[in-house]
Amino acid sequence: MKLEQVLPMLRDGQTITRQKPQKNGLALVLFVKINNDKLQSRFITSYGDEFDWAYYTLKTEDVLAENWEVAG
Repeated sequence: MKLEQVLPMLRDGQTITRQKPQKNGLALVLFVKINNDKLQSRFITSYGDEFDWAYYTLKTEDVLAENWEVAG
């Protein structure tokens, strides 16, 4: 889905997710939620490394992506 399609769910407190391919062949799974009126993200790499929730700013590639889903 496009970002504008999942935004209502994000605003309703749900977490959205998408895969972000990287240049080095590594793939990241991005999770985004709103917490205290700020965007937070969490990443999991294809190697299983996890990066816990931190503040996040959407990138142009995130806004233009068409592979957003509602997590869970």
